[in-house]
Amino acid sequence: MNVDRVLSVLKKHTSGSASWYGHCVEVSAASRNLAELISEQGHQVDVEQTAVLGLLHDLGRSRGHNLRHGMEGYLLARSEGYEREGRICLVHLLKGRTLERGVELGMLTEHELRELKTRNQRWDRLTLEEKIVCVADALTSDARLATVEEKYADIRRRYGAFPHHYEDENWIQEIAAELTELMGRSPYEALKDANDDFL
Repeated sequence: MNVDRVLSVLKKHTSGSASWYGHCVEVSAASRNLAELISEQGHQVDVEQTAVLGLLHDLGRSRGHNLRHGMEGYLLARSEGYEREGRICLVHLLKGRTLERGVELGMLTEHELRELKTRNQRWDRLTLEEKIVCVADALTSDARLATVEEKYADIRRRYGAFPHHYEDENWIQEIAAELTELMGRSPYEALKDANDDFL
């Protein structure tokens, strides 16, 4: 799967002026940038795959802006023949949590949990490419670069200060620290210094 094919899938599921579509494009660009920087440091990372996953991560927002958008996106991607790549839709929302915890939070149903268990995957373990997308997603907010703290303060302001938002922020900080080790600087600073026009 390449970026052009993913863009056609996104466009197929976009209606009107969907802000989520622009967000996916921004996250893809930020993800590609971070992956390139990690690759330049000699680490193995699939830059193109990272950009593809960045585009796909919020596909489920075409169905709604709620905690189910991860599962909805995975199901949509799977229906388009992109099950492996569509995994990002669910794991970016789970943020290292088990599927069982996802059920408790309303991200998926018990029936979906049982079906996903047959896939023999670890949904709580992410690839480097998936981790990059999660961090890039956390650093983009309303078409601008934001710190993780700013992003989650905005999320709590808009949706409420739920415990899982604090869990999400802590998990993202841990993953950002992993990427910092790989790049030698924080993802936020790396994107800021890149001075690209992706945002």
